[in-house]
Amino acid sequence: MAHSFCVFHQLKNVSKRYYEEFSSIEEIPDNDKITYNEISQLILSDTVISAVAHIQKIREFNSDLELSEASHKAISYAEEIFMKNVSFLKKGFTPETDNTMEQIFSLICDIVDKARSFKTNSGITSFCYNLFNYFNKRCFSTGKWKGFSPLMRARFQHG
Repeated sequence: MAHSFCVFHQLKNVSKRYYEEFSSIEEIPDNDKITYNEISQLILSDTVISAVAHIQKIREFNSDLELSEASHKAISYAEEIFMKNVSFLKKGFTPETDNTMEQIFSLICDIVDKARSFKTNSGITSFCYNLFNYFNKRCFSTGKWKGFSPLMRARFQHG
């Protein structure tokens, strides 16, 4: 039986360092994109040898390339998690992003960010009701509306 360790938060933390400095992917300079990709590969390394190869490349980038503050912060973070991940790999664990709830949340994270921008309670309430109705396609199993989905119920009641 193969054991794994979750790297979802590690990848998220690296991305967060870049989003703090740059407002869009297009704004990130090429050297920083290369560094970001190398750090991601380090996190997803499934052998100690590949992890060591990636951290060496990252260290070279740090000394040879002109990088943004975001990349320097991400490199510091990569150095922190390198030893932790190597110890897991030595024990036979593999990196995965298999936490189902985290994957689901990552799909709706943008929606949650948009919801925070509402100025009134009624606006956010309406938005959440519509979002709930859009995603909730399960039919009611009991009661007066048994066999109908919330969307079907809304159509009957409100046209």
